[in-house]
Amino acid sequence: MAAKTLEAVLKSKRAELLHIERDHDAIYYVQPESKILDNSNAAVTVAATPGTEPQPEASAKPESKPANSEPLQPPPQPQVGSEANAPIADQPVPVLDVILAIIAFKAKKPLGDISIQQSIKSLVAGKSTFQNELLGDLQKEFGNKIPDKAEEMSLKELASAVGSSGGSLGKCTQPFVARMFNSKMPGGFSLAQTRSTLQTSYGLGPLRQDALFLVALTMEPVSRLTSEAEASAWLSTVAQTYAARVGISYVVSSGSTGDDGRKGAVPAISSAEMQNIRQQEVAHIQQQIQVLARYAGIDLLDGTRSAGREKAVSAELQSELDQAKIELGDEFMTGVLPQFDARKARHFDSYWNWARQDAYEWIQQAIA
Repeated sequence: MAAKTLEAVLKSKRAELLHIERDHDAIYYVQPESKILDNSNAAVTVAATPGTEPQPEASAKPESKPANSEPLQPPPQPQVGSEANAPIADQPVPVLDVILAIIAFKAKKPLGDISIQQSIKSLVAGKSTFQNELLGDLQKEFGNKIPDKAEEMSLKELASAVGSSGGSLGKCTQPFVARMFNSKMPGGFSLAQTRSTLQTSYGLGPLRQDALFLVALTMEPVSRLTSEAEASAWLSTVAQTYAARVGISYVVSSGSTGDDGRKGAVPAISSAEMQNIRQQEVAHIQQQIQVLARYAGIDLLDGTRSAGREKAVSAELQSELDQAKIELGDEFMTGVLPQFDARKARHFDSYWNWARQDAYEWIQQAIA
């Protein structure tokens, strides 16, 4: 009926009727893959012979293609990430590095001044107290893995005798690192924030971060750093020293990929700026709460006013008590305090005992 109506209206013109289910491909211009390939081959043939007239579409049939022609490959897409900026492979902290870090930290010497061929006894130069302190720290770090007469073994032999450890900071080195951050780093430059920076900016995993902190112990600042800029510069120096020591290189991944595939630097946000942003968010939320409270007819300051009135009454009563104490003295005020103590109360409910007492009194009265 629709076809007849259109034919009567349009007369000489031809209209095509499409059904949403039957003619889905025609409505959405979905072409078969073979036709797409034919069109792409025809485009390649025309582009390969500049200066010639475009051939009709019928000349680009599969039968007319050369035998050695290959299908058109899609252009290569730009890679967002590659192996160059992948995180550095994480690995456990070597036992020798832990021993060297503890000795260098206690002796207040750089790691380069501690030879692995020396023994603890030769390093302390006859200071028995210092030797016992080092052995105690090593036993706290590695437990019962420390062999007998460890002070007479070279550091390399001692590390071999200890064998493997947990691969991370132990009971001795972990408090050292925490104490260094608490006493020498500025406020806001915490250990957790430093670990996040090492993870995102340097690609170091948790175990390599622990190894870097061991190097940081031997490069501890003399006094507390006053700003985050100084702390960041110190951390960068420690990171470069660690990289040179273990033979790795960093690929800073703090950039973002733009439309042209290049990476642009993302400005770092300090803790002060983050705190300012949080305060602005809190202020904005408070304003929204006040607007909603006014709309609902709720007085948000009612509790504050009640507390203020109770505080004024309490201050007045306290003033009266202070005046009475000044007038009557401490001894009088203490004497008029109640002496009742509920813990000393005695309750007698033994009725049979009172019956004997009543009988005894009655007999005494009769005798008298």
